[in-house]
Amino acid sequence: MKRIALILLLSCFVPQINAQDVYEDALTAASYAYSHSKKAHGANNVFHTQEYADKAIEAFEQVEGLADQCGCKTAHETAYKAKVDMQSSLEQDTYERSRFFAKRAKELGSKILEELTQCQADVGVYADVSEDDIAMQEEIADVSEEVSEKQRQLEEKRRQLEIEQRQLEQQIAAQNLKKAEFEAKRAAELKEQSAIKSKAEKALQKLELALQELSVVLNEESIFESHRDYVRTEQELKNESLDDTKNFYVNRAKELTKSAMQQFAGHTGN
Repeated sequence: MKRIALILLLSCFVPQINAQDVYEDALTAASYAYSHSKKAHGANNVFHTQEYADKAIEAFEQVEGLADQCGCKTAHETAYKAKVDMQSSLEQDTYERSRFFAKRAKELGSKILEELTQCQADVGVYADVSEDDIAMQEEIADVSEEVSEKQRQLEEKRRQLEIEQRQLEQQIAAQNLKKAEFEAKRAAELKEQSAIKSKAEKALQKLELALQELSVVLNEESIFESHRDYVRTEQELKNESLDDTKNFYVNRAKELTKSAMQQFAGHTGN
């Protein structure tokens, strides 16, 4: 008999414990809803107002369900009204009207906390709940929301840094590609410059020899002077372009021809 009485006594506490859990969940959800509503009302533009309004709607829906579970009809009805106001806030296209409905929902959010606390006291789950407890719930919700917001900001910064890092890597890769293309093009150009140098210097040397032979034929005492200033090093080619190299040898050919014309202009036959 004692065992049966003990079981019956413990069974009386089970509904009370379950109700306590539901009320705690309802108060927590109501605190979040109230906190989001305050942020929606206090936002400085319609986008932020509606951003928090969307979060508040979800929290008010949770309060509706939990208030219904614990039999708190007044909180259930108030949560529904607050949800409707927040939905209206979300649907507005101006800051003033969106903020107007957010303000109404915020006021209802505070009322929900009072109603849940009263219902909780009526069923004897928490007979000693005070206004300080409500304020503490609100403060906890605010702090939790602030932590979540900071985490969101940090995550956004992390994503932004990843985007900037990828962009930087792409820029470096593009620069390296351009550098490789330039070096390949420059190497090909230097190869062509070197080929022109070799052929042009041989041709100019032959031209000098031909002019010397011609000067001997025309006047044995007047031999065409060799300048040899067209012979260059490979290093000199690196400091100029392909066109510069071509122009150099063209100008040397002109100078040789001009020098020969001046020398032969004064020649008179015997």
